[in-house]
Amino acid sequence: MRISTSQMTNIMLSSMQGSTTQVNKTFIQLNSGERMLEASDDPLGAVQLMMLDREQSDIGQYKKNISNLQTQLGQTESHLKASNTAVLRAQELVTGVLNASNSTMEGREAIATELESILEQLTDIANTKSPNGDYIFAGTKTDTQPIVKDAATGKYTFAGNSDQREVRVAESMSIPANQTADAIFGDVFNTLDSVVNDLRDPAIEGSSLKDSVTSAQTELKSSLNSINRAMTEVGGHQNSLTMISGSHDDNKLINDKLIGEVKDLDYSEAILQLKTQMAALQATQMTYSKVQDLSLFKMI
Repeated sequence: MRISTSQMTNIMLSSMQGSTTQVNKTFIQLNSGERMLEASDDPLGAVQLMMLDREQSDIGQYKKNISNLQTQLGQTESHLKASNTAVLRAQELVTGVLNASNSTMEGREAIATELESILEQLTDIANTKSPNGDYIFAGTKTDTQPIVKDAATGKYTFAGNSDQREVRVAESMSIPANQTADAIFGDVFNTLDSVVNDLRDPAIEGSSLKDSVTSAQTELKSSLNSINRAMTEVGGHQNSLTMISGSHDDNKLINDKLIGEVKDLDYSEAILQLKTQMAALQATQMTYSKVQDLSLFKMI
């Protein structure tokens, strides 16, 4: 089969173009440090990268959720500790009501005044807002003040709900972001309000006062148990978050390594490949040059 000069030229030009494309691609790989410039370079690797990138994105979101949740739980823990201290002090005051030194109305008024202050403190804590304006102890009704005093009855009521807001922190794990005022404090507000009123009422004395104190002691002990139970739960969640966050960090490192194995360029191999490609291109160019010099006149 005869090959014309134009056919030979086209073949040589096509060969040079292919070699040049390969050389340019290798240069781009060396400059970018990436082996796979497009999905067609490694279809299976491209799919693997897509899955790994998605997992890394999920890990990033989980880490963000964990960070926000740790802040919320830290705020909750701080308020629970303050509540615990306040209720313990209320217990001391109520227990001291029956001491002889506090039997006078002046002594009872002093105790009532401090208990009233504790009641206000606990109410403020129960109605605490987060930095974004949500009531943190109102359950999922975050725009509703949880503890309110009914003007008609004079009783404290819970206006939130008992639901907990779940936050996804891993593929198949969610952790509650909140505690609710009804579960934490129970009837402590009405208990304190009642004993304050009894202390200020001269008609309540002797066995009646003792009954009021005993009832208050029982309710305060129950509230203290609820607060401690909530603190234990919050502490457990914080420990879980620390472990989960560490697991995410480990998985991220593993994924980074896998991504590198699929995506990153082996410079030694690429440089060797570039030298081979350059040599092939130069050989093709030399051959093309010689073919161009061929003519019938030079053969005569």
